[in-house]
This record gives sequence, C-alpha cells and structure tokens, in this order.
Amino acid sequence: MAEGRTPARIIELRDDEVGLDAVVVVDHELFPVSAGGTRMIPDVSVEEVARLARAMTWKFASCRLPYAGAKAGLRFGGGDRAAVLAAYFRALEPLKDSFLTGPDMGTHPADFVEDPDAELPLWAQTYQGMGMDDLATGHGVVAAAAAALARHGGSLEGAAVAIEGFGKVGAGTALACVQGGARVVGLSTIEGCIADPSGFDVEALLELRSRHRDGLVRHATVPHRPHEDLFTLDCDVVVPGARPDSVTPGVVERLRCAVVSPGANVPYAPGAIEALHARGIVALPDFVANSGGVHLYESLQPGDDAPTALARIEAIVAETTVRVLDAAQASGVTPMAAALEDGRRWLLEAVPSGADLVEELFPAS
Repeated sequence: MAEGRTPARIIELRDDEVGLDAVVVVDHELFPVSAGGTRMIPDVSVEEVARLARAMTWKFASCRLPYAGAKAGLRFGGGDRAAVLAAYFRALEPLKDSFLTGPDMGTHPADFVEDPDAELPLWAQTYQGMGMDDLATGHGVVAAAAAALARHGGSLEGAAVAIEGFGKVGAGTALACVQGGARVVGLSTIEGCIADPSGFDVEALLELRSRHRDGLVRHATVPHRPHEDLFTLDCDVVVPGARPDSVTPGVVERLRCAVVSPGANVPYAPGAIEALHARGIVALPDFVANSGGVHLYESLQPGDDAPTALARIEAIVAETTVRVLDAAQASGVTPMAAALEDGRRWLLEAVPSGADLVEELFPAS
C-alpha cells in the first residue's frame, strides 16, 4: 500500500541557541489541514516520524476525518525543556493554520494548553488520577480487543492481558482493562517484565510507577524478568505499547495469545502481520485500536463528561473494529489489509476531485 512513498513535506525546525532540533512530516496534501502528535524523545528520527505520519493518514481515514496524516518529532535528551518547547511553538507559528498537534510520547496535554487560567478542555483534564488522553486511547485499545475476542466466542470479562510499556498509553490501557473485567497478567518496561497469572493490582502498580518510573518492575511483589519475556506469556490479548517494530516475526513465533491490540503506532515489523495471520492470531490494525485519542478531540458531543466520553469512544472504536473484521472475513484477507482498503476507499469518496491522486498515492493492493 505504497508504504515506501516519500511524504509530501518534511519540515526541519531548529534553534541552536536553545537546542531545538525538530521535524514535522506531512504525509500527503489531499486535505488543507494535517494533524498528528508531537513526540519528544532523544533519538526520534525522520524515518520514524514519517512512518507515524503515514499511520495518522490511515487513522484519520478509518475515523472518517478530513485531515492529512502528520507527526512531529522533537529530539530532546535533556536541558531546559520549557525553553525548547517555547522555541518549538514559535517555530510552528507559520504552520498554525495547516498543522494541528497535541501530546504524544514525551509530551503532555499541559504543554499544548494555550491559556492555563481558562477552563481546561476535556482532552487536557484528568480523571481517575490519569490524563484523559491516556484514558481515551487505553479505553479504545480495550474496546477493540473486546470486539475481536467476541468474534471468536470470547469475552473481555476474565480475559488475561499483557501490556508492553507502562507509560501514558500502557497505564491507561491497564486501568481500562480492570474496569472492563479483564486481568492484567503481565507488563513490561525498558527495565524488565513482571507477570502474575492471577492479575495485578493496577492501582498498586500506578503507585509504584509514580515513585520508580520504569524501575517499578524491580519493586513489584513478583520477580522481574527480561522485558522481552512479555511476549511469551500465556494470555488472551497482547498490547504492544512501545516504539515501532516491537512485534517482529521472531516475536510472533513466541506469542501465546488470541489477539494483538496495539496501543503503540506502527508496532508491526515487516513480515509480522503475515506471520500472525498464519498462526491464526488476530492482529488488529494499530490505527484502529489506538484511535481513541483522536475521538477525544473530534467525536464527542458538547457537554460530554469524562465517563460519557470514554463510553462513547469505546463504542466508536468497537464499531470500527467490527467493520474491519467483517471486511477481512468477507475478503479473506488480514484485518490490516482490510483496514487499509477501507481507508483508501474513504479517501476516494472524500476527495472525488483528487481521485487520480489518491490512486497514485495509495494504489489498491
């Protein structure tokens, strides 16, 4: 599906005085406005940002939203964070009408609130001690997993879930799991993996995270193991929640689950989708499963409070998941292939005057 195509725009943003080193990638220009989060980590590359922008293209298409996929990467390994962010937002001023951005890995809703004295929008609020953006994504990941389990006669109630990463999305997913009746039987951070078949007390894990960050695995009530052991746990659902390409064909050989429901963007390395399909494991498209954050900004009703918003997001993501799984079954293809074709057809309908360009950029498989 044209995964190697060059993005429409790559915009470098630099300010040597404060140490700003950032890039914005716009995947295509079929729509006048592009959107995507700002990732702020030391080693983010142009290639990673471009892949994330492509994922945003498909996420918006699956959500039926007329935005071009985009993403920003801000390379930051230490220093004056506030000064770097201030320089970044100044550099974005010329793009303010054509590029919308918000929190991603390494950034927070508060970084994007223009008037901290005004009433916070729902996306910047906290609920149950956690940011609404984290909860929205997590509830969507869990709703997608529940829909996939139901297709195979299973249920979220009592399901065992293993979560890679316990940052923003991982923590939101863990909380949504237990609220939905599932058990979090494993989680990993860069410092290791912990597992308990009976299920963890997620609130206790969140308390450990507040004190030890990724080192929480060394302070849990069970011994910690190598972080890659997460992918060997006996469970119903695995949630990749870290950096791109964490699910490799080699990882697929060790998986012992029924469903992969990604919290992370572009988690499938080349060959992984086909390997999962061959093993009969449902590999949900990342841009469907983790689209809850987009719906937090775009799909709510005026006056929705936090519980109503999360329930609405769950329903929307579940409906999209069912649509994709139905299409995959009808066509005899993977859910990823079905979701890409679904998005391509929507782009053709949404940009009828640019149908030739859509076909050129995103040809049918």
